[in-house]
Amino acid sequence: MKFSFTDEQTMFKDGLDRFLEKNCSISARRQMIESKEASSEHLWTGLASLGVLGVPMSESSGGFGGAGVEAMIVMQQLGKHLVLEPYIPSVILAGGLVDLCGTDFQKKVLIPELVAGEGKLAFAHTEQLNDEGDTPLSTTATQSGNKWVLNGEKKLILGGAATDRFIISAKTQESGQDSGVTLFIAESLDESITGKAYPLIDGSRVLDIQLNDLELGPESVLGTIGKGQGFIDCVYDRATAAVCAEALGVMEVVHEMTMDYLRTRRQFGSALSQFQVLQHRAVDMFINIEEVRSLVMNAAAKGWSDDPKERIRSVSAAKALTNRASRHVAQEAIQLHGGMGMTQELPLADYVRRLLSIDLMFGGERFQRQRFANADTQKVDGAAFVSPKKRWKQI
Repeated sequence: MKFSFTDEQTMFKDGLDRFLEKNCSISARRQMIESKEASSEHLWTGLASLGVLGVPMSESSGGFGGAGVEAMIVMQQLGKHLVLEPYIPSVILAGGLVDLCGTDFQKKVLIPELVAGEGKLAFAHTEQLNDEGDTPLSTTATQSGNKWVLNGEKKLILGGAATDRFIISAKTQESGQDSGVTLFIAESLDESITGKAYPLIDGSRVLDIQLNDLELGPESVLGTIGKGQGFIDCVYDRATAAVCAEALGVMEVVHEMTMDYLRTRRQFGSALSQFQVLQHRAVDMFINIEEVRSLVMNAAAKGWSDDPKERIRSVSAAKALTNRASRHVAQEAIQLHGGMGMTQELPLADYVRRLLSIDLMFGGERFQRQRFANADTQKVDGAAFVSPKKRWKQI
């Protein structure tokens, strides 16, 4: 089956590529990592001016009404240029949660600010370093009068080092009801939140935080009390599809770098590209990339689906294959570059590190295969997608 973009999508992709080509470089990226910068305000504002930050948001919330395919276009280009900006944590995860379950007032305040590049969001959910999404929460939110008091610890918050507000998941229990997961909005500068930022293997920075009796009013509740897990599963699937698209962009550049090296490096009087064994290995890289492209397109189309089983199958299949293919492409690229592939002299090292980081995000290959196999029996919170209570009107 042949996949193709519409004329509008192609124009959007080309415009974004030109902007990133002009404003992003490996040297600038390495300087940001060296200076411990989590984000570039110039680049973030530029993405906002192109409308990139509002692409996956619904029009009713103040976005541009795009979906999975448009998000794939954005992430593929961000991957090609190794952009450090927190697009997935701020737009897909936290922004997606506000878009899905926020009140009209919360959307009116947060979404336009995010789309304009004037504020960033981050989703604080992970609590264990090896968590693949199926570990019960230990962070608690206890009701005290008309306020909620949050205590717990969150780890590996993507984009947390540059955020203005957190969306925090916590375990709650209303009188006479079983415990559930509730989402809360909190200011990142609140004195009850302490933490530390540190880099991952690819240089992107994450944040660990400690919640020490964090007090939040009822207006800070995002969605319905105890019904947040369905929304979390939804945005995690969207983020998984998005990170697969980013990996596709990274692998395309890695393959292109490898082919350029094979064409220019000479041995025994001939270019390396003339040796049939190396041609076969380069073709294997290309085949892996094309396989990933097909499943990423499928995940992009179905990752925004209202059918959770269809969404789980498409996203888990794409992530499982992406993990396997990215390892193969990265290892082959290093091998075909020879000793140069192991050095910082070439940008290849930066791209390989990003692929290694993506491999560990949102579940490994074994986890995704198991999730795909159990899609039919997976419990879905059908009550999650309801309008929040009327009393939560302000932020």
